[in-house]
Amino acid sequence: MTGFAVEGFGASTRHRLAGANLVRHLTTRARVLDVAGGRGEDGVPLAALGHEVTILDPAGAMLADALAHAYVRGVTVNVVQAAAEDAPDLFLAADFDVVLCHELLHYAEDPAALLRAVTAPLRCGGLLSLLGPLPSAAQARDAAVDLGAEIVARYRLPGHFHLITRV
Repeated sequence: MTGFAVEGFGASTRHRLAGANLVRHLTTRARVLDVAGGRGEDGVPLAALGHEVTILDPAGAMLADALAHAYVRGVTVNVVQAAAEDAPDLFLAADFDVVLCHELLHYAEDPAALLRAVTAPLRCGGLLSLLGPLPSAAQARDAAVDLGAEIVARYRLPGHFHLITRV
C-alpha cells in the first residue's frame, strides 16, 4: 500500500494528512515558515498550492533536497540554513502568517522556549501547526498554551498528534 512503511504509518502519508488538515484553516495565500523543514515534505506542497514558503533547517544537504523537490514540483521555496532557535534573529515580527513546527518539539529541552523562538516572526493572530508523536502531545499542548496560543483544531493521526493553534 502506498505511503505506508512495513513498520506502520509512513511519514509521507503523515505529511500529506497534516497538510490536508492545515489547508482547511488557510483561507488566503499565506507566508509560511517551515521550521526544521528538512527536505520540504510539508513546505513544498504548500508552495504548490500558491503559498510563499520559507524552509528553515540547520542541514544544508536537506535544504538542497528541498530545493530539488520544489524544482521537480515546478514551484519556488526560500531556504535558510540555521537552527530553529535563530528565527528571532533571522526574521522580523509579522514576516509569516503560518509557522510549521513539525516533528521537532519533542526533541527540545525547553519546548516553551523553542515555541517562543519560532513564533517570534509570526504575525499576531497567525497559525502555528504542531505535529509530533502521540506521547508528546500533552507537552506540545502545554507549551502552546504557555505561549498564549488558542487551540483551533486537534487531529489524531496513527501514532501522532497534529495541533493547529492561533497565536
